[in-house]
Amino acid sequence: MTQAVRRSWLLIPATRADLIERSSSFGADVVVLDLEDMVHDSKKLEARTRIKDGIEQARRGGAEVFVRCDLELLYADLEASVWRGLEGVVLPKVTSIAQIQDAEETLAHFETQRGVLKAGLVGEVNEADDPRTAESALELHLSLERAEGNYDALELLAASPRVRSVSLGRADLVMDLRPEPGGELHLMPYLMQRLVILANTAGVTPIGAWWQGNSRGLAASPEDTLVSARLGRAAGFKGALCVEPAQVTPLNQGFTPSPEECRHAQALAGAFAAARAAGHPYGQLDGALVDWATAQAAQGLLDWAEACAARDRSKAEAVQRA
Repeated sequence: MTQAVRRSWLLIPATRADLIERSSSFGADVVVLDLEDMVHDSKKLEARTRIKDGIEQARRGGAEVFVRCDLELLYADLEASVWRGLEGVVLPKVTSIAQIQDAEETLAHFETQRGVLKAGLVGEVNEADDPRTAESALELHLSLERAEGNYDALELLAASPRVRSVSLGRADLVMDLRPEPGGELHLMPYLMQRLVILANTAGVTPIGAWWQGNSRGLAASPEDTLVSARLGRAAGFKGALCVEPAQVTPLNQGFTPSPEECRHAQALAGAFAAARAAGHPYGQLDGALVDWATAQAAQGLLDWAEACAARDRSKAEAVQRA
């Protein structure tokens, strides 16, 4: 399965008609229309009425569209969200397999009722009468925001073939795990590193940035966002969520290998290939040994850079078609 390029996940409250209208212009790889924490209880009904048109609007810029649902209002949120053009659903605060199974069954109900398949990129939309498979079913993204959910993470990630990606919820984790008086949660680096390991074990994509202690996390400045994205990519993450449109560009940049990185990776891969062609088990570059693992990592970086470039082209083409 080709790994989707989802460097920037922009959360937009479904009550914000102004942001939804402009969502195609932000350049996000993923737009997440929020029906959960960013929407007050008194505005839930209004927010749901904006989802269907919001999906179409966000896709005009080439974004994939997810909806973040409230687990306590899951049926109503999914009834408002499962329309053509949707890619998947973010499940926040997940702690049990039963919650995932409930989402899976409800998604299947509305998929069948409305002929909905996972949308794909603009220009690659599946037809409603195509056969439904695990690949074409709407995805689930798990947001682990409770200690219990993190403890059982591997079981939760294996609970459904729809689960394709996972992230942490820093603010809720801080509250759940009781931070120090200064507000920091020193367990967070451990939980992030653990998440990368568990995600790779389960075959899903880890999403998260290495947010700095002096930033506001999802609302960090563009400068802090770029630093956090680069550190997150180095740790093994493939993208991150954000709440400000100004964070989209630094996330896309930070999770994309730089030209300098690509040149170095190309040199490493070339040195190893030349050595193997000459019958040697190892190559050398600038006096350093280049073994098989190093060459594989270099090729992986080059493949990811190429995929990022292709994703940027697809978004540009979508804007031109809109």
